[in-house]
Amino acid sequence: TYLDDSLRYLTISKWCEEWLKTDFARECRYVPNGIDRTAFVPQKRKFGNGKIRILIEGDCGSEYKNVDESFLIANRLDPDRYEIWYMSYTAKTKPFYRIDNNLGAVPHDKVADVYKSCHILLKTSILESFSYPPLEMMATGGYVVARPNEGNSEYLVDGENCLLYQGGDYEAAVTAIERISLDESLRNKLYLNGLKTAEERDWETIRSSVISMYGD
Repeated sequence: TYLDDSLRYLTISKWCEEWLKTDFARECRYVPNGIDRTAFVPQKRKFGNGKIRILIEGDCGSEYKNVDESFLIANRLDPDRYEIWYMSYTAKTKPFYRIDNNLGAVPHDKVADVYKSCHILLKTSILESFSYPPLEMMATGGYVVARPNEGNSEYLVDGENCLLYQGGDYEAAVTAIERISLDESLRNKLYLNGLKTAEERDWETIRSSVISMYGD
């Protein structure tokens, strides 16, 4: 398909734009991906009352989702302070996963409620076309600790709207979670910048630029 000169290409990923150009000599126009903020209403999280909930999301059977790393990190957290929720459309787990609430497949219209029920999203994917969960979590007012990849690098900025750690450095990820849990000033900064990021990606904000791509 990529060798068909009669086709025009649009992509939602900056890295895919470069990949098509480098590997297939295809000129591709970038169309930003967006979010419906009416479905992901922000709610300020409260810390200090009960356990801090960590959300892990993704199919553990997918190599690219790298869910094992999430649990290798989560298993290092104090179980008296942290509660682990797991959301996956397969509901499958592995014996070494410490899970307090295995949500399984969640209907789309209930996903925002899951985000709002948790404090921090731990996302460890190694490859995504466009990574939605961190954006959705920020839109609901939650916090993100993530492993950087090409699908989230468009909008995640370490220390501004999230905390990033280098893949495989489990202790760095634990430290990031602890920083968010303990540092109210940092939380306020991440919260405000996270909402700003979601606003910039609102479909209503980018609607005209998306439509113009199809009209040219």
